[in-house]
Amino acid sequence: MPQVKNASIVQMNNDTPQLNGIIMQGETGQFVYVEEVSELSTAKHYDILSETGTIHNKGFVVINNIPVSEEGRPSFEERFRNRAGLVDGEPGFQAIRILRPVSDDTYAIMTIWDDEDSFKNWQTSKSYENAHKKRGTQQALPTTIFPRPSFVTTFKVG
Repeated sequence: MPQVKNASIVQMNNDTPQLNGIIMQGETGQFVYVEEVSELSTAKHYDILSETGTIHNKGFVVINNIPVSEEGRPSFEERFRNRAGLVDGEPGFQAIRILRPVSDDTYAIMTIWDDEDSFKNWQTSKSYENAHKKRGTQQALPTTIFPRPSFVTTFKVG
């Protein structure tokens, strides 16, 4: 069985030491994403379930935060393990990370783009439509596995 890779998203403050990761600036503050476990109290820890692409020090980060119940985790993770990868070849796409929470119930689906326009263009593409075609159908995951609504956070890098 392959070793599980870890990641942390650390909210930065005046006491945050230098970390080797990407610095993300958003409406909710400044964060750093590192592909390792950070012992800092402001860190949120994840296991990396899936990863594609290389994260650069410049771009636009979109994190879809999705709360999933304990009993819903296997089917949710299976859906992402079998994702079609349609986003991977989109213009301006850099990387995707599917992050399983270590200490709470909120998964983070993080996509990194060259810029905000690249992300918005993907949202209006056939690729996006195909990636989300099961939503609202009988093939969709049951809504009962989602204890709260999902929410999106965005950040600029570099």
